[in-house]
Amino acid sequence: MAKQHFFALGQRWLSDTETELGLGTIVLMEARTITVLFPATGESRVYSAQTAPLTRIEFAVGDTVKSHEGWEMLVEHVEEIDGQLIYIGERSDPNDPDEKEPAILKETFVDHHFQLNQPEQRLLNGQFDHPKWFDLREQCLINQFEHSTSALLGFVGARVDLIPHQLHISSEVGSRHAPRVLLADEVGLGKTIEAALIIHQQLLTARAQRVLIVVPSSLVHQWLVEMLRRVNLAFSVFDEERCEAMAEDATNPFEAEQLVICSLDFLTHNSRYYQQALEAKWDLMVVDEAHHLTWSEGQPSQEYQVIEGLANHTKGVLLLTATPDQLGHKSHFARLRLLDPARFHDYQSFVDEEKKYSQLATAINPLLSGDNLSPDDLLAIGQFADADVLKDINQASSQDKTKLLHTLLDRHGTGRMLFRNSRAGVSGFPDRKLFSYSLIQPEEYESILAEDPTNLQLQLTPERHADVVNTWVDFDPRVEWFIDQLKSLKGEKVLTICASASTAMQLSEALRVKAGTRSTVFHEGMSAVDRDRAAHYFSQSEDGAQVLICSEIGSEGRNFQFAHHLILFDLPLVPDLLEQRIGRLDRIGQKHDVCIHVPYFDMTAQQVLLDWYHQGLNAFEHTCPTGMTVYEETQESLEYCIEQPQDFSASEQLINQTASLHKTLKLKLEQGRDKLLELNSSGQGRIDVFLEQILEAEQSPKLELFMSRLFDAIGFLQEDHGESCYLLRPTETMLSPLPGLDEEGMTVTYERTTATLLEHVHFLSWDHPMIQHAMDMLTTDVTGKSSVAFCHDKSLPAGAYWIECLFVLSAKADKHLQLSRFLPPTPIKVCIDANKTSVSKQFIQLNSVKTKMGNQLINALKPQLEACLQLAQQQADTQGEKIKQSRIDNMQELLGDELARLQSLQKVNPAIREEEIEHVANQITNLQQVMQGAKLHLEAVRLIVNNPK
Repeated sequence: MAKQHFFALGQRWLSDTETELGLGTIVLMEARTITVLFPATGESRVYSAQTAPLTRIEFAVGDTVKSHEGWEMLVEHVEEIDGQLIYIGERSDPNDPDEKEPAILKETFVDHHFQLNQPEQRLLNGQFDHPKWFDLREQCLINQFEHSTSALLGFVGARVDLIPHQLHISSEVGSRHAPRVLLADEVGLGKTIEAALIIHQQLLTARAQRVLIVVPSSLVHQWLVEMLRRVNLAFSVFDEERCEAMAEDATNPFEAEQLVICSLDFLTHNSRYYQQALEAKWDLMVVDEAHHLTWSEGQPSQEYQVIEGLANHTKGVLLLTATPDQLGHKSHFARLRLLDPARFHDYQSFVDEEKKYSQLATAINPLLSGDNLSPDDLLAIGQFADADVLKDINQASSQDKTKLLHTLLDRHGTGRMLFRNSRAGVSGFPDRKLFSYSLIQPEEYESILAEDPTNLQLQLTPERHADVVNTWVDFDPRVEWFIDQLKSLKGEKVLTICASASTAMQLSEALRVKAGTRSTVFHEGMSAVDRDRAAHYFSQSEDGAQVLICSEIGSEGRNFQFAHHLILFDLPLVPDLLEQRIGRLDRIGQKHDVCIHVPYFDMTAQQVLLDWYHQGLNAFEHTCPTGMTVYEETQESLEYCIEQPQDFSASEQLINQTASLHKTLKLKLEQGRDKLLELNSSGQGRIDVFLEQILEAEQSPKLELFMSRLFDAIGFLQEDHGESCYLLRPTETMLSPLPGLDEEGMTVTYERTTATLLEHVHFLSWDHPMIQHAMDMLTTDVTGKSSVAFCHDKSLPAGAYWIECLFVLSAKADKHLQLSRFLPPTPIKVCIDANKTSVSKQFIQLNSVKTKMGNQLINALKPQLEACLQLAQQQADTQGEKIKQSRIDNMQELLGDELARLQSLQKVNPAIREEEIEHVANQITNLQQVMQGAKLHLEAVRLIVNNPK
C-alpha cells in the first residue's frame, strides 16, 4: 500500500486524524477542496486538496480484500481506470472455503469498516498514536503472560480470608485433571469456599469449561450468590420454569450455558430434564450436602441414583458433606463408590482396607510427637513404606521423619480422595460463651400446657398453641426481655433464631411497634431473592438492621459471622440443629467470642432441655460431635423429663447419664481420629510457602498503579472513595464498555481485607474478569499498534532514531491441553538504532509528535525503517526459538515429574486412576507438537527520534 498524491471520484482513503470513521470515498471534487463520505458512520468531511490528512488505501497482488457485502477475495491482478483501482482474483465461497470462483471488485465497493491493522503498515502509511499506547500494550502483554504462568492463578482474586487448610485443599485438588474427591471438613471449616476455589482454578487453567452444581433447593440461591461474590463466576440457575421456557428450541437447554446450578429435587422429580442433564457433557460436577444421598446394597435412594448417573457421565466430581459417617459407615462407602465405582465395589473389602489405614493412623502418632516408633508401629507402617526408609528411623533426623510422613500421606488409601479437617486439628475458631436468662412462665401458658404434657413441641414452644398464637407477644416475658437485650447490645449485630416462621414474623412486628428497632426476618415462606435481600440488609454496617430474626431455615448453610451475638429464642430438640444454629456465627475467621443468649422459663421443659445441652453435653460452649449418638441413647429419658419437668431426680439422673456417655464417646472419637488423613488435609508444613507468595503478591502496588494508568487511557475514571476504595465510572472517551460496569459506576478495592469486610465493594485482582477484559480491550484494538515519539537526549545528535518492535510468540491448541500454562502469548521486544544495531535502551520520557511532523519523519526515513523492521524480525525470530525451546523444556520437566510421580504412586495407592496418567502422557506429547509450531507476529512498532531541544 502506498500514499497517492492525486484524487479521483470513487477512490478510497483513510483519515489520518479520525481513523474511527472507517474507509472514506471521494464523492465531490472542486477547485481547491474534496468531499469524502465515510459510509461506515454516514459522516462527510471537506478537506483542502493540498493539505488533506488522508492516506490512500491500495491493495497489492497477494493481499486479501473484503467487499462491503462481506465476501473476501485473493488479489491476483490490479488495474487502474480513471484513477480508480479494480481488483481481480478469486472469491471464496462462505459455505465452502475450498470452493473458489473468479471475482472482480471495484475500489468503491471495498469494505467500509476497513482499518490498517498491521503495525508496520500503519506506521509507513502515517497512522500512528501517542507513544504511551506502546508502553501500555507492552505492559498488558507482560502482565497477561505473568498471570497465565503464575502458580497463584485462581487464588489471588477470591474474596476469602487466607486460611491454610482451605488453600491447601484447593491447590491440591484444583491442580488435578478431573478431580474426584469428597470434601468432608467439619461444620464451619469452609467446604463451600474450598469448592469455589477449586472450580475457579479449574476454569482459569482450562482444566474444566463446563460445571454443574447440584444442591438442596434451600441452598440454590446461596450458591449462586457465593460463586459470584467469592470468585466472580456467574452461574445460571436451571429449574422447571427456565427449562420449559427454553423448550421451544430443539436443543438441550443444559447445553445453552457453561456454568449451571440446579436443585437435586428438580433433577429427581423431572426425568426428562434429568436425561437432558445426563446428555449434556460436564467437566466437573459439585454436589453439596452429599450425606442426604442414602444407600444400601440393592436399595439406593432415588437421589443417590440421580447423582450416580451424573457421576458416571462426568469427568470430575466434588462431593461435599460435613458428616461423612452421619448415616453410617455404609453410606460413607457409598459416597466413595460414586467417586470410583471400580475401586469401591465391595463393602467388606472396603472395611478390611480401612482397618489397615486405621492401624497406620495410630502408628504415626510417635512421628507426630517426636517419640520413637515401637515394633508394632514399624510393622503397621511397613505395609506402606519401603524397608530401607524405615531402617534406623528412630535415630533419623526430624527432616527424614517429615519426609517419611509425606510418603505415607501420598500412599494413604483414601487420602487422595477424602479431605477431612476437624476443629480439633485447625486453629482460628472463637470461644463460645453461654448466657442464660431465667424468666417466670406466664399463667396463660401453664393452663394450656397442663392439658397436653406429651406434646413436646408445645412444651418447648408454647407460643405456637392455637389459643395464644395471635396474642402471645402481649404477655410473654421473653418479648420484653428481647427488647431490653437489644437495647443493651445497641450497635451490635444480633442474629436471632426460633423454631417457626410465624414466631419470627410476630417477634419482628413486636419489635417495630414496641421499640422501633430496625429488624428484618428470614424464613422459608420468603422467595430466595427476598431472603437474600433480608440478609444483605442485616449485613450493612450503616443503616442496616440490628437484628435478623430467622426461622429454623436460618441455620442452614448461611454465614453471618460478621455478627457474634446469637439469641436462641427457643431450643431445638435435636443436637445437630443446635450446632447448625450456633455454626452460623461460630466459623473459622470469626473475630470475636460467640455470645449465645438463651431465655427460658424456670422449672419447665425449656429448662430441662437447656440443662441437658449445657450440663450433659456442654453443647453450647463446645462443638458436640457425639450429640446425635447420645440423643438416640437417651431419647426416651429426655422426653420423659421434658413431659415431667418437676421430676428433679429423673432430670439429674438424665444429666449424669448424658455426661458419662458423652465423655466415653468423645474419648473413643479422639482415639479413632485418622490423624494421618487430617495431616494430609490440613497441608501442615506444605502450604506455608504458597501462602507467603500470595501475601507478597498482594502487598505489591503493581496492579493498582498499572490499572490507574490503563483505566485512564481506555476512558474510565477511578476516583478515591475512602477506606482503600475507588469509584470506577465510564467517561465519554471510553474505548468500549466494561462488563458489569454501568453508568453509575461501581466501588472497587485492591485490598483483600477491605473486600472481605465490605460486601458491596468489588475486589479487583489479576484474576478478576474486569481486569482481564480491560487489558484485552487495549490489546485487541488498533490503537497503539504504531506510534511516533520524540526523546530529548542532549548527549546524542539531533535526528538520531530508534525503532522499537514488540513481537508476540503464540500458538493455538485445545483448551484442555493448558497451553497457556506453559506458552501463553509471549512478548518479545527488539530495539534497532540508526546504525542497524540491536540495542537495549530504556527511554525515560517520550513526547508525542504532531501528525504533520510525524509524516515528514516517516517519509524521510522510509527506506531505513523498512530495513530496521526486517532486521528486528530476524532478531525476534532468534529470540523466539530460544524461548520456545526453553518453554518446551520447562513443560517436559514439570509434566514429566508429575507423570513419573503418578506412575510410581499407582503401584502402592489404588486411588491413582489410569485416566489421570494417560491424560498427562498425552498432554506432554501434544503440547510438544503444538509448542514447536508456535509463530511470531509483530504486535506494535514505535519510532523514536532524538530532538535535544
